[in-house]
Amino acid sequence: MHVPMPGIRVKVRLIPEGKNAVVELETRRVSELLRKLGYSFDDAVVIKNGRPLLEEEELDNDDEVTVIRTASGG
Repeated sequence: MHVPMPGIRVKVRLIPEGKNAVVELETRRVSELLRKLGYSFDDAVVIKNGRPLLEEEELDNDDEVTVIRTASGG
């Protein structure tokens, strides 16, 4: 029997915006974090403990990550 995992909260530092946010996730995936922030994997990198994460990787409750926007409008 599959028991769904409860949602998690991730602390995010946004660069170059210089802002901090707390994002609630249901799936725990990096891809959901980017989607909720309005980014895609093509225009942002998520870093945890100095290591870039893949979009299918999962985060844990109270993780602290940095999201660096790699593309800019223009």
